[in-house]
Amino acid sequence: MNAVISPGFRQTSDRAVIVACDAGYLPYASVVAGQLAAKGRGYDVLIGSPEPLDLPDALTRAGIGHVAARDAALEAALPLDGRRSVATYMDVFLAGALRGRWRRILVLDADILFERGDPGRLMAADMRGHAVAAVRDNRQWRQPGKRVPDFKKLGWPAAPYFNAGVVMVDTEAWGQQDMTARCAAFARTHLAGLGRDQALLNGVLRGNWAEMSPLWNWQFTWASAHLSAMADPCLVHFIGPDKPWLKRSEGIVPMRWRAPYAALPGASEGLDRRHWPEKCGLGRALLRQWRAAGPMLDYLNRFPDEYALLDPR
Repeated sequence: MNAVISPGFRQTSDRAVIVACDAGYLPYASVVAGQLAAKGRGYDVLIGSPEPLDLPDALTRAGIGHVAARDAALEAALPLDGRRSVATYMDVFLAGALRGRWRRILVLDADILFERGDPGRLMAADMRGHAVAAVRDNRQWRQPGKRVPDFKKLGWPAAPYFNAGVVMVDTEAWGQQDMTARCAAFARTHLAGLGRDQALLNGVLRGNWAEMSPLWNWQFTWASAHLSAMADPCLVHFIGPDKPWLKRSEGIVPMRWRAPYAALPGASEGLDRRHWPEKCGLGRALLRQWRAAGPMLDYLNRFPDEYALLDPR
């Protein structure tokens, strides 16, 4: 395994936030990377991809670097196809390649926006000996005991299951626990019939991870728009097809989350404030949120603050 850091990048911390992408998603990754760099630092900010990329001048001027990482032995075990490219496993590659360079890394998908909070403080939290910390997948927010499809396919009982859009790694613990080799072994025997990095990491860990507050991976859907405003998340993750830079997200993704993408090529035509949610769709969303309010509050109140890490249950 190896990592190539962009020439001229100056490391300032033993903690780094890395936005993972390929060349096609670099414009969208640049948005959240720029937001993170503008925040008072205490951590490094980088773009991570399998191959070296030329970053826009605005990113390099902001002190943002690039890291290319991959692992030939692990790649040979992965079921790569049109839906599962090498870039979808960047969190796993980076976790193995950056040991000894950054003690903690927070790896983000490119379809995320930074709203508030201190990622440096989050990366200083006690991970309770775990190699990985993450946020529970939203399928288990209201039903923590829900058995997810991946575990059903494996014939496994229900267990805590996280969303891999935001993954925090203790690189030393990752190495000590031989996580890269364990990922390769699981990929060879089980991954072909499952998903991507999320299925891989959850399959290897099976609940043995530290749980972060959902505010650090607020998985936005049309049914959670109202609750999003109330929760005041730190990182908003646009799961599913309704990405904020796409025209199809009109009336679904709030304008304040679409606006940061307005300067990207081809994005501005879809940023029309005259598009409002459909009445029937908004009504269904509000009804669904009303029904879920009690379980959601129970879940949110498990965390004494947004920087606490828990053992999932």
